Amino acid sequence: MEINGLLILQVSTDKYNNMISITKYKNLILDKIDTPKFYSASIKTYVPSPTENDYKKGYVTRYFSQKANDPSSYVFEIDKDEYGNLITNPFYVNVKLNWRLIGTVEQVRESNSKSVLLASKTIKSITLYLPNTLQFYKR
Repeated sequence: MEINGLLILQVSTDKYNNMISITKYKNLILDKIDTPKFYSASIKTYVPSPTENDYKKGYVTRYFSQKANDPSSYVFEIDKDEYGNLITNPFYVNVKLNWRLIGTVEQVRESNSKSVLLASKTIKSITLYLPNTLQFYKR
């Protein structure tokens, strides 16, 4: 429909035949979506730096996220807070794992390999993100 030279797009009409504008439609839709809960425009990536307390414990917990609709998409390492924000987000799959820091080389390699294998049941391509099972290892 054209009014005074402007093209007006009729999206839908209500039961009284009143035109609902695209802007109204968008506002109605956006009001229904809890934006922070269901959409994250940018994920804050994080690389852990194990502390002395982590080394005393013997492990550090690591958190990962990936787009749910694309198993070949980038795997993001995230911090605990970001993980907490994304864990209920249906657009992302998330996993956490314990990453061993101390022990013999064989113990650390085996333990971290098992953690990666378990995590790969949720995020298949995490094995590509974590090829070095001795990362952060300390004798």
